[in-house]
Amino acid sequence: MPRSRLGPLAIESKLGDHPSTSSVWRAIHVQLKRAVAVKVFSAPFGGTPEARAQFTSEWEQLKKVQHPALARCYGGGFEDRDAYLAYELVEGETLRTQLDRLTRLSWESVLDMAEPIVDALEYLHGQGIIHGAIVPDKIVFSGLSPVLLDVRVHRFDSPFRSARPPAPSEIALTAPELVANPLTGSVSTDLYSLGAVLYLAVTGRYPIDGDTIEQVRQNLEHQVPASPASIVLDCPIWLDRLIIQMLEKSPPLRPPSASAVRLALAEVRRRAMSRSGVAEHVSSGFSPLRMTNQSEKDEARKLLGRELIDVDATEKKSRTSSVDWHEQPWLLILGLALVLGVLVYIAWPPSEAGLRSQAEALIAQDTRSALADAKNKPLRLLLQRFPDGENAAWAQEQIDRIDVILFLHQLKVKIKNRLSITDQGEQLHMQAQEYAANEDYAKALDKYHSMVTVLGDDDEYRVAVNAARFQIGVIERLAAEQTDAAEIIQGKLDEAERLLAENRVIEARKIWYSLVELYGDNSNLAPLIKKAQDKLREQDSN
Repeated sequence: MPRSRLGPLAIESKLGDHPSTSSVWRAIHVQLKRAVAVKVFSAPFGGTPEARAQFTSEWEQLKKVQHPALARCYGGGFEDRDAYLAYELVEGETLRTQLDRLTRLSWESVLDMAEPIVDALEYLHGQGIIHGAIVPDKIVFSGLSPVLLDVRVHRFDSPFRSARPPAPSEIALTAPELVANPLTGSVSTDLYSLGAVLYLAVTGRYPIDGDTIEQVRQNLEHQVPASPASIVLDCPIWLDRLIIQMLEKSPPLRPPSASAVRLALAEVRRRAMSRSGVAEHVSSGFSPLRMTNQSEKDEARKLLGRELIDVDATEKKSRTSSVDWHEQPWLLILGLALVLGVLVYIAWPPSEAGLRSQAEALIAQDTRSALADAKNKPLRLLLQRFPDGENAAWAQEQIDRIDVILFLHQLKVKIKNRLSITDQGEQLHMQAQEYAANEDYAKALDKYHSMVTVLGDDDEYRVAVNAARFQIGVIERLAAEQTDAAEIIQGKLDEAERLLAENRVIEARKIWYSLVELYGDNSNLAPLIKKAQDKLREQDSN
């Protein structure tokens, strides 16, 4: 490169933590008016027909990859001797930038980061795709959630790849077998790299030392990283052991899959948050600790008093059986159920049509309290009692619409009163609204579209995503209205020019005056209004 256009894309500026060595550019899709990140590759003579066919097949496969923690690929193309892939533009701070600023992250933050990334790797591996280049520069925090960038299918066996040689720091995060032979990428090499990134994030140190590529390569074969818990004392032993297992030199000794790592991370969170003792953890047989000495496990059980469990269970059973029959919990529950059943039988329930009528009456009031009542009473009851009824889809649409209205109102109140906003969905909406308030509708749309892409499959953010879709519709309608207005104004300007050419100056001036008076405050139409103002000044000077 450099060039200003690449197929349908208008190139703007370089992206990345180190733009001077980056091959990724910010660009705008001219037709879609969408900002994207474009990775550009050069190949001698533009690549062979076979290589081009493989690259085309790759971007078609990447377009089908959709996961909240993965940057989407929109496709690719060829331009002269260059090829390119267009990805979703994920704006935020990279893990590399965070570590440069903070040196290391808390183990809780590392755990929060690891879980979505592992989930993304599990999804990729299920599609038969190996990432092959997991480094801090390719993990971006969009809001609070991490997103993994630069997914490739043929990272090493295609001529369309980065020509930049790897830095020593990148090799220090790469599995030994992958450094020895780049074509041996596997599930195991991805898990090693992720383990190395987690090690770096927890400790602030690379797992392998070395100032040069050769030094790192030599150390990678034999150097055993120090335990994270020995460097950072508050690192839970369960996270420590999992990371060390992921960094095993021999692939069979690493976790067998991303699914296994995901389960191990869940166990790390459960045990760390419950403050379980190390001995209890070992004796439970949790896999990342991998106690191979049976005597050690037996000793841990003695420390915990595990041999008393059966006695305790027997005593508990004995106490339960001594309760009088009329005080048994099951009998009380049965009696309560019978009473409730009678009450339900007596109270004649409204029909499906009746519930819809109740909901419509409340919705027609068009107040927030009435909308909340409609959602919490007739609409929810309609879905519960008639899930397959003819009004079920309508009821769900109304609930989604009400949730969006209440969400946007709550966010407006928080922003107005400067209340704390910690929810990721609200944070992203606030950022998009700031863009829209500054009339930067392209960035606002990008932010809303990225929310739909990143959070669209997460039920926790269902309302925020629906609100983003609603706001996209609002902005697109506004853009369409402005386009119509611009066409009308341009038509009036053309008419005034014709009148001026016919020496009908007064009629032309009336048109210019009316345009300035009607649209003078609309900044989006400012370039057209300026033409009318210039014409008026030109006539005044004459």
